[in-house]
Amino acid sequence: MEDSNNQDAMMEINNDNNTNEIEEEEEDDDDDTEDCRYDLDKNTFEELKKNNPAITNLRIWLNCDDTEHVTYFFNKIDWKVDGDCIAKNTHIKRLRISYQGSCLGRPFGQPYILGEEGHNLPTRQQLQDFFSCIYQSHSIKDIDISNMDISDDFGGGLIEGLQGHPSLERLEISGGRAESIVCEAIGKVLKHPQSKLKDLRFDYCKLDDNGLVALCDGLVGNSTLKRLCLDGNRDMTSVGWQALSTVLQSPNCQIVYLQLKSTCLNDERANILGSVLHGSPVKALDVSYNGSINSISREGWQTFINHLSQTAIKNLDLSNNKINDAGLAALASIGTIKSLELSSNDLITSDGWRSFFNTLQMNRTQLVKLDISGNNIGNGSVAALGSLLGSMSSLKTLEMTGTLGDVPNGITPHGWVSLFTTLQDSNLDLIELNLGSNSIDDQGIQLLVPLVSRMISLKRLGLNCNQRATPTGWRALSAFLQSPNFVLEELELASNKINDDTMVTFANALTHNETLKFLDLFECHDENGDDLITNRGWEAVSSLLCNKTSIMNTYTSNHTLQEDFVDDYIENVDSYLDLNKNKDKAEVARQKILQTHFSGSGATSKMQELLAMELEMMPTVIAWIGRPTHAIWSGENVSGLSTMFNLMQRVPDLFDSSSQKPSAAN
Repeated sequence: MEDSNNQDAMMEINNDNNTNEIEEEEEDDDDDTEDCRYDLDKNTFEELKKNNPAITNLRIWLNCDDTEHVTYFFNKIDWKVDGDCIAKNTHIKRLRISYQGSCLGRPFGQPYILGEEGHNLPTRQQLQDFFSCIYQSHSIKDIDISNMDISDDFGGGLIEGLQGHPSLERLEISGGRAESIVCEAIGKVLKHPQSKLKDLRFDYCKLDDNGLVALCDGLVGNSTLKRLCLDGNRDMTSVGWQALSTVLQSPNCQIVYLQLKSTCLNDERANILGSVLHGSPVKALDVSYNGSINSISREGWQTFINHLSQTAIKNLDLSNNKINDAGLAALASIGTIKSLELSSNDLITSDGWRSFFNTLQMNRTQLVKLDISGNNIGNGSVAALGSLLGSMSSLKTLEMTGTLGDVPNGITPHGWVSLFTTLQDSNLDLIELNLGSNSIDDQGIQLLVPLVSRMISLKRLGLNCNQRATPTGWRALSAFLQSPNFVLEELELASNKINDDTMVTFANALTHNETLKFLDLFECHDENGDDLITNRGWEAVSSLLCNKTSIMNTYTSNHTLQEDFVDDYIENVDSYLDLNKNKDKAEVARQKILQTHFSGSGATSKMQELLAMELEMMPTVIAWIGRPTHAIWSGENVSGLSTMFNLMQRVPDLFDSSSQKPSAAN
């Protein structure tokens, strides 16, 4: 029976590979994931010259040295000769250009000025040749320049050369000093009639009034930019804010998303901004982290929120500010908001939250996202919150981390039980639910399981650091892992009391799961700091990822889990998780079969299983064994050539074409 199953596995492997190739062509590249980012080194450079389609997100360090280390490879390339790997590449979408502050021979922390020459630094000619390649690219949509100052004519000239770029849609300057010269250069890029820029970000780059005024001069006439980010620039005064308000009032302005996190907003600047927003196209506004000393006052927030009530704002981030009950009450009356982030506004009382929840329900809010993490919600507001959530068919994301019951006005274990009990008969169907760093206990987990099991859309569930729950309570989650509605992709369980028994239960529940990609189990310790998950628990995970009992069981193992959530308890767990990061799941299964059944001491016995297969199967088997390996591949990549050689030794007639020819007598 096992031989028959193994033959079926071989046929299914071959068919799945063809299907998978078609599906990959239809998927959009996710350039923001770490899996897709490649650092420029010798191997990546060779693949760039081949125009490898896997490289869509490339990071290049400008540090230079005589070693082969990835960080210092820039200086080894003659960009004038080999720059085609960038200029004519048709797959690179995101390009990150950065400088590492610990470069050899240079004091740590000393800022690098783009174009500065010296030890371990590129020459200006190298930079000019490199940027010339960027100017010619028709695939690059996103450029991120970080950790360097751009403060002279040379650096400004490199940026100015981006005018009329055929594909550039997003440009980010971050982590260094962007002086007026680069702002003027970007202003020219924005003014160019063929500009395609939609997203411009100046993050934490010490932008001052002169720079912002120069930038706004280019923005006034621009009609392509949709997103402007000025996060972390705290040196701008009312002069700069007034220039920005002029842009927002311009008839050409198309800015929909305005990001002003940690910009030291005070009452005057907030009033300037608020007074022009009602006539602007801005629909998403981030003014989080403006709650420090000398920033906007409680009264200033109330005035600003009153301004917002006259706008068409849909997405609003007010996290980490000094909003009080009065400001929250004013906010509840804004009916256009779809996404609202209010984390860490600790001046709001439990009474303020209860009134807020009641008002939202009375107004029949259509919120899609609500973040109320790190606030003093308290048990006194739980009934109002449960009633609100039960009535919100529109809500898709709920963030409620850090409402610990062991701090004043936190939600206690009893409060969570009450909330989950209230929601048992609701139609709440979330996509993301984050309840980390709370006081949910075993009874709370047991009530949460049927609630989330009914959610047919839930893709992310965060339950990190709920220390009141015991291993018994966590094992109740296995019922959710096997729910027919289960579409979860991320499950966060770090810093909880999860032990070996729980891990074995989870592994059994996830055997045939094909959706869960990330399972975070870091730092599951007991009260003494000792690991609760030992070799027995990790062995269960290893068997889940690669069941070695037969070829068929290896083939049907879990090839989806990929989060590196283990330290080094079981070495092959890390290896399997890394291997699972690859999109080609048929090839993942092939690699596990080759590594498990056709390598090492057990290879001979498994070879006998191949020899026992029907002759008609052999062409498929040989093609499967000899399939070329991937040039860029996560995890170990084993060639099937050794297996092919062993098969050839045992059945040479399979590889002898002359033995297949008809005789002369026929």
